[in-house]
Amino acid sequence: MVSLTPIVMSSTATVIQAASAVLSTSRWPDTSSALACRTLEAAGSSTPRFADGKLGVPSPAGLRLTPELATYGYLLDRSDDATKMLWLTAIDHLRGREIYPSDRQSFIYNPIEVLGIAAGLSTLPEGDANRTWFVDTLRRGFTNGQFRAPMSALGAHAALALLDPDAANKVSAPATPFAEIVTSELLLAATIDIAFPCLTTARREELDQSLQERMLSQGLGIGDAAEAAGAHLFALRVNDRLLAPKALMNHLDLVLTLCRRFPLLADTMRTRQRGRAAFGINDEYDVQDLLHAILRLHFDDVRPEEHTPSYAGNHSRVDFYLPRSRMVIEAKMTRNGLAQKDVINQLLIDVGRYSKMDGVDTLVCVIYDPDRYCTNPSGIEADVENIGSRLSVKVVVCPQVLG
Repeated sequence: MVSLTPIVMSSTATVIQAASAVLSTSRWPDTSSALACRTLEAAGSSTPRFADGKLGVPSPAGLRLTPELATYGYLLDRSDDATKMLWLTAIDHLRGREIYPSDRQSFIYNPIEVLGIAAGLSTLPEGDANRTWFVDTLRRGFTNGQFRAPMSALGAHAALALLDPDAANKVSAPATPFAEIVTSELLLAATIDIAFPCLTTARREELDQSLQERMLSQGLGIGDAAEAAGAHLFALRVNDRLLAPKALMNHLDLVLTLCRRFPLLADTMRTRQRGRAAFGINDEYDVQDLLHAILRLHFDDVRPEEHTPSYAGNHSRVDFYLPRSRMVIEAKMTRNGLAQKDVINQLLIDVGRYSKMDGVDTLVCVIYDPDRYCTNPSGIEADVENIGSRLSVKVVVCPQVLG
């Protein structure tokens, strides 16, 4: 049988070259280039040179146009205070408009614009009146069947999930027929899911399969910066799959292997060559930083410090989130005052909290225990893994004494 690998590699090289060409000539800032920048940042990739350009202060009149409002929504976290105030004033003006007009000529049906506005509103605290207004507006649209086109439904659902995951869970997720939509919409769907993870694992695999079939049969015509970002990252992902050893294809097995080998890295860093000072691993933050670096070597989308939903009245942060694998990785280090019983209690709280987190199927907890505070590491792993959560829970206590 003839291998398809050279054909696929040639196709992805063409896509990467075409995407780079589009990104090098993109206008900055506009809705497409702003979404492209956010997408590449979310995936941990370098952003195009255009994103280094200084953001000017938009005019109040310009921000009354939803393309400009969405553009600066994507970029609000890097804008100055004057721009933020102008942006919020423009949102107040937007609230006075009819969002669902009878002629359907509204930003609400444009996924790039609706997500840009949601991105800006996501920088506001929960309970903010503007943020609540937009959540209610999106929910009303789903209730009244406003989002009929596949991509408008996908964009609106991703926007709702960004602002209020619980509300998004209560509306029907769009069943976008990926094999039937045009290539530009396929690329935009991939871009949206990278910037704002919103697809289930099965739907993401369906999207990747449709993109690969389209790439091999027709090529991926790239129209703008947002499509270019999605195409670029998709092509890199296909290359990674082709080049990776089969043993590394299962993401969970790979993460567990890396966690169990963590003490080998720690020991190596303590015994450096030519009398150089050791790299110390003194607390949980050191463990997290090292684990982050290791994960970045193996995954193209590693997100530190994602917020979890409220649990027992409190919000918390996730150490690391792999959205394409729907996996959270929590790292801990034992110390005096945090021994076996305390670790178990913390892990049980983590399992309850992450079981409420949308987009997560697997929780991996790694406990670095260099001073052997855990007297029964195998017992910890077994007890926490078998508590009956909806999540697949895996616990790694390391190092462990053999025999």
